[in-house]
Amino acid sequence: MLFIATLLVTAAAATAQAPALADPVVGSVPTGARVAATVLPAESSLIGIIDAFEEAARRLVLQSKGERVTFVLAADAVIRLGSRTLTAAELVAHRGRRAKVRYTQAGGRRTAHWIVIASERN
Repeated sequence: MLFIATLLVTAAAATAQAPALADPVVGSVPTGARVAATVLPAESSLIGIIDAFEEAARRLVLQSKGERVTFVLAADAVIRLGSRTLTAAELVAHRGRRAKVRYTQAGGRRTAHWIVIASERN
């Protein structure tokens, strides 16, 4: 019991002697100023048929529900076909296949981050 009491007193003394850490928001912003939070665009998904892929522009066109939807592939986009991971250049060979694209949209531009191609042809 004496040992536990000693630990509690030591911990309390160490906490009291520790320098106060500045709150990064309150300590660095003048009173009344607002800090803009970085908000990432929400991720959405779309399923359709691969209509075209332009390798030079990294532009993927998906035919979905009567409309053509264009995406730009992110630099770190992941493209899957079953258990295989494909390169962007291999998308051209899969025209006409069903695919699911996970993307973000900002400023009217859709950026594809993840593409899964159906393993069976339509």
